Amino acid sequence: MRATTLVVAFVALCFAAGCQGATITGPGAARAAADAPAAGPGRIDEELSVRTLAIDTYLVVHEPFVGANVLVAKMPDGAVVICSSPFETEASRALVGWIKKTLKPARIIAVNTHFHFDGTGGNEAYRELGVEIYASNLTQRLLKEKGAAVQAESANELVGTEHDRMLAMKIVYADHTFDEHEGLTLTFGGEEVRVIYPGAGHSADNVVVFFPARSVLFGGCMIKGSASVGYIGHADLEHWEAAVDNVRGLGARIVIPGHGPVGGAELLDLTTSVVRKARAHR
Repeated sequence: MRATTLVVAFVALCFAAGCQGATITGPGAARAAADAPAAGPGRIDEELSVRTLAIDTYLVVHEPFVGANVLVAKMPDGAVVICSSPFETEASRALVGWIKKTLKPARIIAVNTHFHFDGTGGNEAYRELGVEIYASNLTQRLLKEKGAAVQAESANELVGTEHDRMLAMKIVYADHTFDEHEGLTLTFGGEEVRVIYPGAGHSADNVVVFFPARSVLFGGCMIKGSASVGYIGHADLEHWEAAVDNVRGLGARIVIPGHGPVGGAELLDLTTSVVRKARAHR
């Protein structure tokens, strides 16, 4: 399959998976409802929606492009952690502007969850706005090797301003790296954030971000929010199920997929089922 076809499939399947918005479903909803202040869906701008999942924990959805879910968490020391990013620079500038205006962060830390642009597309904005960027060594390498080709092919399948914005985006690499097999633990005012590499799945480098004190897991594109397997152009269907099993023991009550509705542990089962079907019909 040609790269162009893969990009088309990526965009189309993301939208087919219900990426135009994200709601909380399943057991994780009860936890979110109990912990979160009264707040309904809101908007940062015409492209970015935002809602509260738990205390100081927010879901931002970049609705155009591929409907990417982004987790924003304010930590006890005033720092703000961003898991993943909107798909490109302009939306990421808007996200960081909202964080600075609304959450008044002491500092901002972003974690690149994999080398695709719904994991790294915010890096240009992050760098220029003083955000500290963390990525695994493998994500850094894959972005350097494949990023330019993925950008060009993605732009070719977009039209109008989205095409122009995709081409205008500069690929920027993280300024802090870690060995994916060792993972990364960051501590903010006594609260830990764990970046875990569970093994290859949606991509060879996908990581998840776990907030133990909040029982919140940002699964990113390794975790599915619908019955669609989505884009698998860089997937490892043989090992994806094992990667999901490697995060089950975390016991997260709120699980955030890369696209689609937020839920609980049932999303791990959903992902396993979806991957098995994709493997059987490969």
